[in-house]
Amino acid sequence: MRLLPFVGAALCCALLQAAPAARAAETFELGLLGSPNAPGWPWYIAIDKGFVAEAGLSPDIIYAPTPSGIMQQLAAGSLDIIDIGVVEPIHAVARGAPVAILRITGAVPPYELLANPAVKSIKDLKGKTFVIGGLIDINRVYLERVLKAAGLKDSDIDITTVGNTAGRFAALKSGAADATMLTPPFNFFAEAEGYNNIGLMTQFAGDLPFGSTDVSLAYAEKHRASLGKILAILDKASAWYDDPVNRDEAIAILLKAMSSTDRDSVAKSYDYLRKIDYFGSPAVSRARLKTVMAEMKALGDTQEDVPLDKLVIAGMTPVTE
Repeated sequence: MRLLPFVGAALCCALLQAAPAARAAETFELGLLGSPNAPGWPWYIAIDKGFVAEAGLSPDIIYAPTPSGIMQQLAAGSLDIIDIGVVEPIHAVARGAPVAILRITGAVPPYELLANPAVKSIKDLKGKTFVIGGLIDINRVYLERVLKAAGLKDSDIDITTVGNTAGRFAALKSGAADATMLTPPFNFFAEAEGYNNIGLMTQFAGDLPFGSTDVSLAYAEKHRASLGKILAILDKASAWYDDPVNRDEAIAILLKAMSSTDRDSVAKSYDYLRKIDYFGSPAVSRARLKTVMAEMKALGDTQEDVPLDKLVIAGMTPVTE
């Protein structure tokens, strides 16, 4: 009869000893753009499936409305890690910001070009208003490719800016813009409401990466081991996403993150991103980054190429030729 109290006391002690370990998860500030959407899928999978918790980490997700704003917060140290278009870290490092690329998150452009019913093709954009994320961001680089393909110049359209996909969709619906580029699932929301899909961005800029996961150098210096864990977490989540066995669960995870009930659009997003291999290789390609920087120079964003060793975390960021 004396064994039971002893077991109870021992169990109590064990729980008390385990409690600090359970509370020891290291929190990092994660910045994402706008609101939950398909390009952030690996993060939502990593959280929902417990990959982050298993690594002893805990992301505090903060959504910023604009690419420039989220990059400024990273450079200032208010954020530790962000996901954003690959132009932004190049632009920031060229101007001395203490940030670096950790990995490529979007291997190819996920955008579709959506327009009001009066716009039937790319050439119909002449004289129309096109809304992009910013005048210095990956949207602007992509737009230049689209205009050249249609034989148009900047002066042939009116360019306005709204920093995130949800906001650009709202501008399209309100009539403030005639056309824009949208990531999944907002492109499928737009199609369901009768807007015209006038092209896939992979047709115009398939040789250019889209996004990267970037890190504050201040965070990288103090938390190198954690960065290694974050790389492994994102690789694991991307591989889990890419396994068709997980399709239905992946769809459910993003629906929950978005607080959405539009399963059809999210299911189309899953199939579309797998088709274009959006979450492909996380490696930074020297050749593809040089192409991005050439486009940036042509737009007057940068004067010269930024050396790769200034753009990445040496010995950690995966790099290919």
